[in-house]
Amino acid sequence: MPGHIIKHYRELKNYSQKFVASKLGISQNAYSKIENNITQLTVHHIKELSKILEVPITDFLKDDFEIHKPVLIPGVITKTELTEMAQKLNKKLETKQANRHESYIVVMSLLVAADHSLNLVH
Repeated sequence: MPGHIIKHYRELKNYSQKFVASKLGISQNAYSKIENNITQLTVHHIKELSKILEVPITDFLKDDFEIHKPVLIPGVITKTELTEMAQKLNKKLETKQANRHESYIVVMSLLVAADHSLNLVH
């Protein structure tokens, strides 16, 4: 996550971690974990930080940071390959300890989109 970028913009504004944390509604300790890339940011936190630091969201995505590196997907994918990927995702999810997590809503929205796309397949 772009903790070092967020820290850079916070320091440019001469804001303390405590000040930004209070604006986000979190503790200074929790905010410190964001800047040190210990805690992953939610979309909500990115939006709020953008407002607080008066920085476009895209500025947080500069440097070497990417949400996910692009995956080269071949032009043709078989039903078997889709099934294998779904099984891998299921196994990965089973290893997670958290019953609820902020990122699960993103995963669910992707699954709903995939389900909708599969409804279009004959």
